[in-house]
Amino acid sequence: MEYIIIGPILALLVSMKFTDYKSKEAEARLTTLENKIEIVTSVLEQSEADAPKKTMMIVAPVAKAVKDLQSAIGV
Repeated sequence: MEYIIIGPILALLVSMKFTDYKSKEAEARLTTLENKIEIVTSVLEQSEADAPKKTMMIVAPVAKAVKDLQSAIGV
């Protein structure tokens, strides 16, 4: 007779503990993912800021070489 009452209550308590455990696990994973997203965002912003500088470092010597070539050819 006691099993009819104790069984569902015990199942409820175990399921509540499991739900609490899973929600804390999901929260920890969410925090980790948010930190990784912040890192990726900062790296991306830095990369976007450096892109024009790197492009100019690549294009400037090519432009100078073309200008010297044009002056050598006489164009």
